[in-house]
Amino acid sequence: MATSKPNQNAGVNLLELFMAFMAVNIALTFLGGLCQESDENLLVREAQLPEGPAKALYDFEETYFTEPFLVSEEVSDNLIEPASCSIEPSLQREVSGPKLVQIKGVLKKGESLIGCLRRYKIGAKTSYRLLKTLGRAINLHRCLPGEQFTVTLSQEGQVIALNWEKGPFEEYQVVLDKNGAYKLSKAPVTIENRVVKVTGQITGGLYDSFANYGLGAKVARKFTEIFSTKVDFNSDIRAGDSFSIIFNKYYKNGACIGTGRILAAKYCPLGGGCIEAYYFKEAGQRTRGGYFGPDGSSLSNSFLRSPLKVYRITSRFTSRRLHPILKVYRPHYGVDLAAPVGTPVMAVADGRVTFTGWQRGYGRIVVLRHKGGYKTYYGHLYRFAKGLKKGKKVLQKQIIGYVGRSGYATGPHLDYRVWHNGHFVNPFRMRIATLQKLEGKTLNRFLDKYKGLQALLNDDVSPGIISVKKETINKKPNDFTG
Repeated sequence: MATSKPNQNAGVNLLELFMAFMAVNIALTFLGGLCQESDENLLVREAQLPEGPAKALYDFEETYFTEPFLVSEEVSDNLIEPASCSIEPSLQREVSGPKLVQIKGVLKKGESLIGCLRRYKIGAKTSYRLLKTLGRAINLHRCLPGEQFTVTLSQEGQVIALNWEKGPFEEYQVVLDKNGAYKLSKAPVTIENRVVKVTGQITGGLYDSFANYGLGAKVARKFTEIFSTKVDFNSDIRAGDSFSIIFNKYYKNGACIGTGRILAAKYCPLGGGCIEAYYFKEAGQRTRGGYFGPDGSSLSNSFLRSPLKVYRITSRFTSRRLHPILKVYRPHYGVDLAAPVGTPVMAVADGRVTFTGWQRGYGRIVVLRHKGGYKTYYGHLYRFAKGLKKGKKVLQKQIIGYVGRSGYATGPHLDYRVWHNGHFVNPFRMRIATLQKLEGKTLNRFLDKYKGLQALLNDDVSPGIISVKKETINKKPNDFTG
C-alpha cells in the first residue's frame, strides 16, 4: 500500500502538468491571433506616408468608386423638393426694400435651430413656423455648425423672410406672403468662375511643391491622376521639374469656395520632353470627358501604372530574392508596394473576378482576368471590398480591397503581380496600350478647342486670372471638387 501511493500521485501530477501545458498553448494561440488582428489596424513604420495630410491623400473623388456594387445616396437626394423651387418675383421685392432690417446669424456647435433663432430674439411661435416650412427642404436634425442664415424684419419687427444657407450652392428662402402664410422656395446662387493659370517648379514632393503656389491637395491629386499613365509621381519626379496648370476656381461673395476642373496641364521633367494634357468632351454626348495630348491621343491607358495612389516600393520584380520570412532565395514575380493598412486598392483595368479568398503566403488575395490574356494579382489584403466575389465584373479604378498584412508579410503592403500569356511580367516595364485616339470630325473639334488653351499654357506671360464669368445657378457645378 505504501509503495503504490507515490506512483498514483506521480500519475496525477503528470496529468495535471499536461493539461496545464495544453491550456497555456491554447491561450497563447488565442492571444497571438488577437495581436495579429490588432496589428492590422495600426500604421506600420515601414510604410512612410508622402507629404500632405493623410485625409486629403486618401479622399477619393468621383472618378474612383468608393465601394463596388453598392450605390450610396447623399442625404440631400432623399429630401423632399419644395413645391415652389423658384423665388416668386413679388416676394423677392418685398424682402429687399430700404426700410427692412436684416439680421445675419450662424449656427453654433451643439446648438439647436430653434435655440439659434431664439438667440437672435426671434419668438418661439415664429421660429416654429419658419423651421416647419424650412423642414420641407432640408433635414433639420442634420444642420451643421457654421451654416449661415439671414432673417429679414419689417419696421414693426415682424419676420417676413428667412434665408438659410446649407452650403455654397444650396440656399432656401422662407417668405411671408400677403395672406400671412410662409412659403418655401429654393434661392438661386450667384457665383464667380475664374479661369486661373499657375506655373511653378518642383522643389521636393509634389504636394508640398503645389502648396508653395497656393494649390491644395485636391488639385495636386487631380494633376497626378491626369498624368498617372505617363509619370509615376512616387518615384519619377525630381527637383527642378516644372509644371503649368489652367483650372476653374469658384468664388462667392469675394471668397474662394473651391476649385473645379483642370482644363489644361503640362509637366516638364528637368531633362526635357514635356507632356501636355487638355480636357475634351463631345458636346451633347452623355459619356464622360477625358484628357488628350496635342495629337488627340488619350492619356488614359488600358492599364493603370499602379493599383495604389500613393505607396513606397519595398521589393521589385526579380528572379532571385531573399524571402524576408522564409530566409531562402526564390523568385519574386511582382512588386511590393508599402502603404498604411486600409489604403484603397484599385483594379488597374476593366476585368472580371476569378478568385477572392485566402491563398497560402499571399493571405487575402484578389485575382482579376482582363482582355488580351492578362491577369492581375493583389495579395496580402486587409479585407475585400463589399460585394466582391468570383464572376463579378469590375471597372478600371474601382476599389477591390484594402492594403493589409495577411499571409507571410512583415508589414502592410500590396503584392501586385501581372500575368500575360503564360508567365509573369514586370508591372512597371510592360508596354501599355492607349485606350482611345480621336479621329475625323471629333479630332477637328478637339483641335479647334485646344488651340486657345495651348497658347495660354505655353506662353511666357505671368500666371494669374485668365477670365472671370459670373453665373446664377441652382445647383453645384458638375466639375466642383471643393
